[in-house]
Amino acid sequence: LRRTEKILMEAGKRKQEAAALPRELADDEDEEQDPAEAEDQLRRNYEEILGSMMKVSPQEFLPAMHICTERIKQWVSIKQTKVLGLYLACDMIENLKELSEPAWPAFMPTLFEGIMDSDPDVRTPAAYAINLAAPLAKFAEAAPDAFRRIAQHVTSIKPKKRDDKGKVAMDNAVAALLSLAKEKGQLCPPEINAWEMVLSKLPLKDDEEEAKKVHEKIIDLVLAQNQGLMGANNANLGKILSTLAEIYKQENIVSKENDEKILNVFKMLPQNILQGAASAFTSKQQAKIQKMLS
Repeated sequence: LRRTEKILMEAGKRKQEAAALPRELADDEDEEQDPAEAEDQLRRNYEEILGSMMKVSPQEFLPAMHICTERIKQWVSIKQTKVLGLYLACDMIENLKELSEPAWPAFMPTLFEGIMDSDPDVRTPAAYAINLAAPLAKFAEAAPDAFRRIAQHVTSIKPKKRDDKGKVAMDNAVAALLSLAKEKGQLCPPEINAWEMVLSKLPLKDDEEEAKKVHEKIIDLVLAQNQGLMGANNANLGKILSTLAEIYKQENIVSKENDEKILNVFKMLPQNILQGAASAFTSKQQAKIQKMLS
């Protein structure tokens, strides 16, 4: 752990030195790859090593948690290392779960502020951390504020067509809102319709890893007839079925196993209900549904 920490700090020092170089010298260093980007990737790789250590041996990692907590607190306070610190916080939440709770005061305020940060590289791990924390019982205290901030992101930030990072951050915000709705729905402020906000952004396409997870959750909730998702009198059924038809057989955003689940959803539906939802389908989706049922 100490060696990994030292490498991360040395990488940060090299990044600062590279940033101080005149532009023409920095360009001569490596015309093929931005040195700052290379350093960022190197540091992310070492941060992922720490995450793997937590995942493999969470109990054995606990004596080192204090060191990690101090580093996160330090890194999230500095612009150049904020993203690194946020991803380390994500690893702690994901791999240590409830065991990470003593460290939350060191990074949760920054995570919540980061949800609406101007930098999408900050917004992505901030939203991802909320996604990971939502199932934990302790997060109930923060859930109402999390709903408000994530909902603000989903409704007010509109990434442009070529803003790939912004679109990835949006996908992670939608994933976080879905986790909150599923895990802490009873704590959702009354002015926020989390389920409708999530459905309005589906299907996800830009963060393919998160897209697969979100689509799987939606499929499983449909099969479980989750009333929050389905809406009063199944008001959301048309949009849900439209999304399922859209993602069917798109292997980059849905697994083959979940393709089978989608097929089962359509085969289970009575014909009159399917016809009643038809107005929500595009012509391409209608053709896909007909092929599924033939």
